[in-house]
Amino acid sequence: MARWLVGLLLVSGSAFAGQGLYPLMSTGDYPSPIEMMQKLEQLHPGVISEFEAELKNGELVYEFKVIDPEAKTKIEYEYRTLDGSLKEREVERLKNGDNDELAGIMMLKENGITFSEMLTIVCKDSGGHLVKAEVDNDLGISYIELEILEVDGKRKLAFDMENKQLLPLLKWD
Repeated sequence: MARWLVGLLLVSGSAFAGQGLYPLMSTGDYPSPIEMMQKLEQLHPGVISEFEAELKNGELVYEFKVIDPEAKTKIEYEYRTLDGSLKEREVERLKNGDNDELAGIMMLKENGITFSEMLTIVCKDSGGHLVKAEVDNDLGISYIELEILEVDGKRKLAFDMENKQLLPLLKWD
C-alpha cells in the first residue's frame, strides 16, 4: 500500500510538473529572468518596476514594465525568451495611479541598486523560478511583491527593499 501511495504521489507530481511554466523554466534553455533584466537595464533608461513570465501559445515570454521618472513615462516590453527578440513595446505617460510604484522605484534609485540586483538578493536561496515581481509602496514601506514557482506550486512573498528582508506579515502561501 505504501509503495502504491508513493508511486501515485510521484506520478501526480510529474503530471503537475509537465504542465505550464515550470518545465520550460527548468530546462535551462532560456535566459533567466534576471539575465534578461540586466540586459534591459543596460539598454533602456528608467527603472524596471514589474516583471512577469508567461506562457503564450506555447512560448515562454518575459514581460517588463520600465518607469522613467525623468521622461514621466512607463514602457512595457515583451520579449521572446527563445531568441531574446522584442515582441512588443508600448509607451504610456505616468498617471496619478502610478505614484506607489514610482515611490518604490525612487527607493531603488536612491539606494543605487537596480531591480535585477534587488531580485538577486531576494531569490538567492529560493530554490524555484521567479515568475512575477512588482515594486510597490504602501504604508511608507517600499517593497517588492513576488511569486516563486516551485514544482508543487507558487509561493508569494513580499520583500522590504530598504531593510533588505522579507516582510513576514505579507508572506503567504
